[in-house]
Amino acid sequence: MNRLFLLLAALLFVSCQTDSELFDDVNEMAEFDRVYKPTLIQSGKESRFLEPMMEYSLFTIDSLAFRNLENSIVTSDRFKKGTYYLNIELDDYLYRNNLDILNMAKSSITENKYEKTYHLYLLSDRKTFAICKVNQ
Repeated sequence: MNRLFLLLAALLFVSCQTDSELFDDVNEMAEFDRVYKPTLIQSGKESRFLEPMMEYSLFTIDSLAFRNLENSIVTSDRFKKGTYYLNIELDDYLYRNNLDILNMAKSSITENKYEKTYHLYLLSDRKTFAICKVNQ
């Protein structure tokens, strides 16, 4: 019985963890004035020799937090016009859920244009967003 309880507890612990490294990086660069608690839905990497060419994560937040995040991005001078970085898994998610990107005019942020570029895509269900980190 104790083994079953420990197994169940470990499984719940692992399934409840959120890997928000990409969001934390963007949050640090953007200096958002609010605290967001995103929940990871899906993530992946495109492989390359030394480090991934691209990493992405899909997150969900409640609708009020989404509106605040959208407002923070729109009013920020740090976000610039972005492009859509095609990734099969991310593209499949958008297609399966019939989602569009709301903020292409302000979706890209970087500290140095010769290093990593982050794309934060707000999605049309108004509760989900994607972050793509592209290594130059």
